[in-house]
Amino acid sequence: MNRVSWSLLGVMASGVPAAFVWWGLGRPSQWLATERGLVLTEENATGRFQVVAVFTLVGVVLGLVAGVLVQRITRSAQWQTVVGLAGAASAASLVCWRLGVWLGPQPVRDATGLEVGDVVRDQFAVDTIVPFLLWPLAAVLGYTITLYLSSDGVDEDDEQSAEVSERSAP
Repeated sequence: MNRVSWSLLGVMASGVPAAFVWWGLGRPSQWLATERGLVLTEENATGRFQVVAVFTLVGVVLGLVAGVLVQRITRSAQWQTVVGLAGAASAASLVCWRLGVWLGPQPVRDATGLEVGDVVRDQFAVDTIVPFLLWPLAAVLGYTITLYLSSDGVDEDDEQSAEVSERSAP
């Protein structure tokens, strides 16, 4: 396997530590046990948005870093690398999501033995596709900006141009 393959595998594997970050920073909704059953108050409902926002933020940061690192490590300016990076970042988002859901609290419907006043945390969930699309978008953006700002090959081209100019001069 070459450097491009190894770096893309690394991007996919980065979904595992990202899941732990998401799990550590995410604060899901909290249901309150009452005489009538579990109730989700307006104040406690903000956790659903917060969990999705943290997932998105983790993905954007990870994607930008992954894009920069892949470009700097591989020095590859090929379209196949960009497509692979988008795929690897998408896979990392799915790994993060599944592992984060597994690490997080169980579904509220599985809560048993509750007394009045107990608080039950909701399960981690991402209920829209947009956060999953932002992971590869950020990765490709980081890659593109780094490629654009890098000076890879500029000095070599200038030296080769100077040699050709010297040889072609009368």
